[in-house]
Amino acid sequence: MQVRCQICGTVSDVAAWTKEYELLKYSPEHPYICRTCQQKIQLEAKEGQKS
Repeated sequence: MQVRCQICGTVSDVAAWTKEYELLKYSPEHPYICRTCQQKIQLEAKEGQKS
């Protein structure tokens, strides 16, 4: 299944055996965020906690 990241707009393939696939299959309105954006958000959150 191909999905578009809600943050950067990158189109990614989601494998049928992944948790993300199951979420999107049963709840198509569930927002998809690619791994790159997920890591960026986590890093920014950690840096925000240090301040």
